[in-house]
Amino acid sequence: MSSRQKRQVAKAVADMISPGEAVLMDGGTTTLEVARQLAGKQLQVVTNSLPIANLLVNQPQIDLMLIGGFLFPKTGVALGKTAVDSLKSVHVRRLIISVGGITEGGLYNSNMLLVETEQQMFEAAEEVIVVTDSTKFGHSALAYLCPLNTVDHIVVDDGITEEWKTVIQDAGIELTIVET
Repeated sequence: MSSRQKRQVAKAVADMISPGEAVLMDGGTTTLEVARQLAGKQLQVVTNSLPIANLLVNQPQIDLMLIGGFLFPKTGVALGKTAVDSLKSVHVRRLIISVGGITEGGLYNSNMLLVETEQQMFEAAEEVIVVTDSTKFGHSALAYLCPLNTVDHIVVDDGITEEWKTVIQDAGIELTIVET
């Protein structure tokens, strides 16, 4: 997805978030762009992403909680048992997460420790919003995250096929398609 597409998808997600909400954000380039779009809103943000924390730390209207754990050098995301244990005491309105692949069987990511942490994130949230690009549909990755119907909302660029629109809607997932 181009940086322009990421910005447009991120803006659509940021527009869904109301002032005063508690939001949990996983790492990734698209979720980082969502964080950029959230700057200036009064929020509580919980994240395991060092890049997102660095971006938001100087935003006085954002209460920021950084989840600890093993810091994965490739992405700057905290993972593992410490991250999972920290997330057990967290409750948020929404989780914003990106994935490595989406099939009819569910969602996938490329790191098993990340998936373990993300599964606990699902437990901490009332609503799960997946931000992704249309190229992720029909592809899996190394580690299985969850069944498709665990997701409440998917925000994607307009490259999504009619077939995938039907699959998502049949799974009872709200779908927002961003014109790019």
